[in-house]
Amino acid sequence: MLCRSSGTNLIPNTGSPSGESKGGQPVPSFTQFTDIPMPSNSSLDMDRSIIFGASDAWHGRLVLNSGGTQAQMYDFYEREMPNFGWSKVTVVRADISVMVYDRENRVATIKLSGGSFAGSVVDVTVSPKG
Repeated sequence: MLCRSSGTNLIPNTGSPSGESKGGQPVPSFTQFTDIPMPSNSSLDMDRSIIFGASDAWHGRLVLNSGGTQAQMYDFYEREMPNFGWSKVTVVRADISVMVYDRENRVATIKLSGGSFAGSVVDVTVSPKG
C-alpha cells in the first residue's frame, strides 16, 4: 500500500497497541499505524510521507505536523514508544533531536524539529533491520 495526498488529521493512539485501555474501553487510533504512537493535535503531511505495507509490517516515512512543541514530542515518544514494544537504541536531544528505536526486525528513527510558525515537525522513518 502506498499513501500520498495532503493534510490528513490523525486520531491519537496513545493507549496500548491491543486497542484497549485498562478500563476495557476502546482506545481511539489511526488504524493504519497500530505499532507507532500518534500524538494528538497532529496532521499527516502526505505530500512528504510514503508508506509501503500496513498494520505492523509497514515501512517508509511519516511526516507529522504537530501542535505540540519539540520538547513535548520528545517526551511523548520517549514515554510511548516502549508501550508499543519499541526499545531505545540511542537518542540525541538538540535543536533537531533524533531518536532511534528497534522492535523485532525493524528500526524506527524519529527526527524532531521546530515547525515553521508554532508546534513541531515529527519525521518517523521505519525500515527493516539490517
